[in-house]
Amino acid sequence: MTMNNPVSATVAPVADTTSGKVLGALNDGVMAFRGIPYAQAARFERPAPPAPWSGLRETLAYGPAAPQVNPRGGGPSPVILAHLPRPAGAPPPPPLREDEACQVLNVWTSGLRDERKRPVMVWLHGGFFAVGSGASGDGAALARRGDVVVVSINHRLNVLGFAHLDDLPGGGFDGTGNLGMLDIVTALQWVRENIEAFGGDPSRIMVFGESGGGMKTGWLLASSAAQGLVHRAAIQSGPGLRMMEREQAAGITDQLLHALSLRPGDAEELRRMPLDRLMAAYFAVAAANPARSFTDLSCFAPVLDPHLLPRHPFAPTAPDQARDIPLLIGWNAQEMSFFMGNDPQGFSLDEAGLAARAATYLGPDTQSLLAQYRARYPEASPARRYIQSFSDEQIMAPTLLLADRQSAQGGAPVFAYRFDWQSPALEGKLGALHTLEAPFVFDAVDSQMALTGGTAQARALARQVSAAWVEFAATGRPAADGLPAWEAYGDQRRVMALDNTSRLLADPEAGLREKLARRHL
Repeated sequence: MTMNNPVSATVAPVADTTSGKVLGALNDGVMAFRGIPYAQAARFERPAPPAPWSGLRETLAYGPAAPQVNPRGGGPSPVILAHLPRPAGAPPPPPLREDEACQVLNVWTSGLRDERKRPVMVWLHGGFFAVGSGASGDGAALARRGDVVVVSINHRLNVLGFAHLDDLPGGGFDGTGNLGMLDIVTALQWVRENIEAFGGDPSRIMVFGESGGGMKTGWLLASSAAQGLVHRAAIQSGPGLRMMEREQAAGITDQLLHALSLRPGDAEELRRMPLDRLMAAYFAVAAANPARSFTDLSCFAPVLDPHLLPRHPFAPTAPDQARDIPLLIGWNAQEMSFFMGNDPQGFSLDEAGLAARAATYLGPDTQSLLAQYRARYPEASPARRYIQSFSDEQIMAPTLLLADRQSAQGGAPVFAYRFDWQSPALEGKLGALHTLEAPFVFDAVDSQMALTGGTAQARALARQVSAAWVEFAATGRPAADGLPAWEAYGDQRRVMALDNTSRLLADPEAGLREKLARRHL
């Protein structure tokens, strides 16, 4: 093929990177390059540029994910998705391919060397800071629109990406509490240096992430290491107001060393020991320190660092460096049903059961808040009000708190949404659960048939939502045919309610927002 001409519709695509040429695959007008190395790193070392290669490197399959499976096996998944029925005859999903050398990324584009510069959408996967992979964000449908390049990333997770070893005697572990984030920073640097060869615009890079990916996006908005690498940001159901305090992270490190029968001075052993032994210890410590909420991270998560993250991302205020970055932020109406895979009783609570559970997250305001929920949702069952109130406390309240703090800077606009579309799964019990918006953002609802039903209404909303995200990547303002004019959040706290008929609302959570936010201040 001729390297200086636009790629034809029938020729396998080849692109140049700073490390060498890569061969992708062409499918229905979209070119996909999967598993491109963007860095290399030894265990507990900072990422470095990948080793260059000669000739043509095939990038046709997803690369390995970070190690994340318990070598000793685990119990039933608390995630409701694992409990949904699979279509008749559908094979089980293949086992996850893992490797410590997981610094790879994927690119989808509709044009190479065609003299166009498309906005770039970089997807950060969910799974808090413990699990997941960039394969969760297939960008083919977005790229097929012809005006955006999509990138997804694998990076180090859990103990390999966020074990805070910096304060151990002997040194040599600088920045280990944020290695997973440094991988992402290095990937964004790769994007800045290489994306023009894939038809992208390095001056319009949008980072968007769901759940843990949203928290990672918040870290990037606050870290000097990422300054200048992010031009728009979207935080989907991942209000990362705070990361881990250094003293707290050091305590987790003590537990890890104890689980491995190591003394602080023996930390170099962590670099050499078999991975299974290290991962087994990690899972033991993680089980003893379960996550308490989306805003109070308990273990193996990014750590405050005088050089990388000297302050919490959005507490008590928004970071100055994020002032001029447009932000799209939102949540799903019934987030927490996602985490009820091992909680069938939660779907059949009576009033007493609701009150007992609510006291654990609503505190002294339990009775008055439950009265507000009864008045606001008079037809809802106690179980549905449990899901609603728990979701609001865990994700709605800190999401709007983050939006308030970013908007208060008076810089680039903030745009907020609430995803209201109801999943038909399990006879509608799940509502708009955590992660449900993602296949709509990627215009890929048919890939999640168990949740979306593959209906015409789901496809229509997916076209609107994905178009709004693409427009935000291009211009810093979301908009799409079929959606009302999307005004900025501002003093009126405007929120776009995304549904079969979407509406722009003014402060729709008034009366609940401030009371629920108290636990997150």
